[in-house]
Amino acid sequence: MVQLTHSEATGVVPMSQPLHIPVLIAGGGPTGLVLAAELSRHGVPSLLAERNEHTTAFPKMDITNSASMELLRRLGVDEELRSVGVGPQFSFDVIFAPGLDGPELGRWSLPSAAEQRAAFAAVGDGSVPGEPWQRCSQAIFEAMMMDRAHRDPLVDVRQGWRLEHCVEVGGQVVAELADETGRTLTVHADYLVGCDGASSRARNQLGIGMEGPKDFLTIGLVHFRSRDLTNLHALGQFWHLFTPGGAILIAQNEIDTWTLHQDLGAQVEDPDPIGDPHDFVARSLGRPIAIDEVLASSVWRPNALLADSYGRNRILLAGDAVHTVIPTGGYGMNTGLGDAINLGWKLAAVVNGWGGPELLTSYEIERRPIGERNRNAAVENAVVHLQYRAMVDQRLITEDSAAGRTHREEIARFVADNDAENLSLGVELDVRYDDSPVVVSDGSAAPNWDRRRFVPTVRPGHHAPNVIFDDGTTLFDRFGPQFTVVDALGDPNQTALLLLEAERAGVPTRYVALTDPALTALYDHRIVLVRPDLHIAWSGTDTTNAAEIIARVRGTNTADALPVDA
Repeated sequence: MVQLTHSEATGVVPMSQPLHIPVLIAGGGPTGLVLAAELSRHGVPSLLAERNEHTTAFPKMDITNSASMELLRRLGVDEELRSVGVGPQFSFDVIFAPGLDGPELGRWSLPSAAEQRAAFAAVGDGSVPGEPWQRCSQAIFEAMMMDRAHRDPLVDVRQGWRLEHCVEVGGQVVAELADETGRTLTVHADYLVGCDGASSRARNQLGIGMEGPKDFLTIGLVHFRSRDLTNLHALGQFWHLFTPGGAILIAQNEIDTWTLHQDLGAQVEDPDPIGDPHDFVARSLGRPIAIDEVLASSVWRPNALLADSYGRNRILLAGDAVHTVIPTGGYGMNTGLGDAINLGWKLAAVVNGWGGPELLTSYEIERRPIGERNRNAAVENAVVHLQYRAMVDQRLITEDSAAGRTHREEIARFVADNDAENLSLGVELDVRYDDSPVVVSDGSAAPNWDRRRFVPTVRPGHHAPNVIFDDGTTLFDRFGPQFTVVDALGDPNQTALLLLEAERAGVPTRYVALTDPALTALYDHRIVLVRPDLHIAWSGTDTTNAAEIIARVRGTNTADALPVDA
């Protein structure tokens, strides 16, 4: 039934013996690179196949949100990312204006990373994350992570190799990789993860479709270098600038690198709608810019698609292979990183022998609803921008008259009232896995979800609450790389039962005792079992059924008969 004859049919030259690897990752973008790092953290080797010989030159994403930064901190990546990203002193301000000539119609005044960190440290009630945002172009992020992958002895990096074919047979995945010279390589893997983007070959080989709006706009992109701050900062320093004419200007590094996106409409017949990039930038921004170098220019079309499934059996999918998200809000890559960490620790648990089959089943059950929610939230953000553009009267907006001033005030109120795009802690942190087969419900009612707020709770399935200590460390820094038993109850007999059962089952577990009254209150005076991805697997005060609890959370027992306070 299995015939890997693609190489023979196309005349390519197969290499020698097949490689054997626990996990084959197809795609070396942010999701694939973080997945490889997460597997390595748990001692699992992987082969990372990326079809391009070099990391992307396109900026793509430009924000790593707080939830992702907390996860990257656990990988030991946070400090390096901040060193290559935008400095902590620069704001995240978003300006709304007809162009660089103004007038400014509205501004989302968003604090810098340094200001965020100070504000988060002052809270201490678990309602904010332990890490601020980080501005960083995907081109820089990918290059940094790829360099780390090359230096990681557990990651076999194959740049310039693409996935050609994959099939599951005999309890393993047989995959064929090919390079541009015609050579092929057969890989036998316990699991394959397709992180190979929106046109995922792995997804297509499985016959999994995607649903949602597609190619509904056409965007012209010019990525360029310029130190012409006199013109570029005519309205002051900013992160993003949105014009009612559909232009978006992004400050990539606060030094000399910028990206312009210009909405060209749904239907574009001109085969070269950008033309001269210098003129294109000037027309979009309302004044000429002294451009030192055009780094890239292209036309792209946004999609808001969600895969019907996140994989099948031993072939799984993550990142853009299962969700393509409009950039408004920066949810796409950050959702992909969440996929990578969620799937990474589960694959590692199974490969290392202590994880059961329901762990991998839980991946889609947990992550697909989040992919759908974040895709929809990004669309909501995009609608705000379309409404802003539709509201603007191009004649009145610059007119020095009572009518003009009234119109500008109306736009300013709309902008101020619709600022959720970058103020959505609920989207970032309030990620819930209520229906997961590897979470033990405590029977409590879920707090209302609010995209703007994170309500700290130790309800199973929710993201654990974090706090920043006076020395700059966080509560999460005390957690182990695998499971962590957080003891806010103070009953050694109860914690001992859980820890002994985890040890018996081979589940690596760290014990963290909370004694500070504020922390024990935050963790509701319970014993809380926190997963490697910082989600709560179980919480309660009675561990009499410790064997059933551990069996459930490691994916070997999904019986629904556990007591509410098990």
